[in-house]
Amino acid sequence: MESSSAGQTSVIPFGETISLEQYVREIESLSKGLITKQAIADLVLRYRIPAEDLARHKSWNPAKHTRNLIFRNSMIELMLICWNSGTVTPLHTHNGQLGWMVVVEGTLVVENYRMKHCNKPENQQVVGIDCVAGATEIEMELVNTETVTPWSALNTVDKTQTIHRILNPPEHGGPAVSLHIYSQPIDSCVVFDMEQQRCARRDLSYDTKP
Repeated sequence: MESSSAGQTSVIPFGETISLEQYVREIESLSKGLITKQAIADLVLRYRIPAEDLARHKSWNPAKHTRNLIFRNSMIELMLICWNSGTVTPLHTHNGQLGWMVVVEGTLVVENYRMKHCNKPENQQVVGIDCVAGATEIEMELVNTETVTPWSALNTVDKTQTIHRILNPPEHGGPAVSLHIYSQPIDSCVVFDMEQQRCARRDLSYDTKP
């Protein structure tokens, strides 16, 4: 993920509060035209959403983070992800799509990685998905680590920086909630097990829907 904050935008970051319904209308409108990384970033950096509007989309699972759908069409999806203390995602890709994330409660850590080597590079050259997976030798390089607090920065993934994992470390002392936009919607991704030197495609689903 790359991070955008106050010094990288001409508007006051997250300076205007709008309802979730209006936020969805703005995103849906953008999805009808050419979707670019910057166009969605400009929108996301402009607004914040009242906590009470997001509260109805929260759900919690003690064993994992939850993916709670707010809006989806063929070009874009908006979801709220809830992270219990100690939650860690596996290292994963984003299927070659664009993504934008804002923390709205608590604190999250994002670790960004770059693949240095795998023994199945031919499996990355396919149509419609980023990789069919199947490697048994994988080498990753940690690019950077970001600590993200509520409404402080926009984090993005794109076609060049697509591998990361997200953590809510126990020392942060509580749950966290983040807002995510993906274009196009992501229905599967590649998950890496670095200890076992394996990767595989994993189907994604929602824990709740409107």
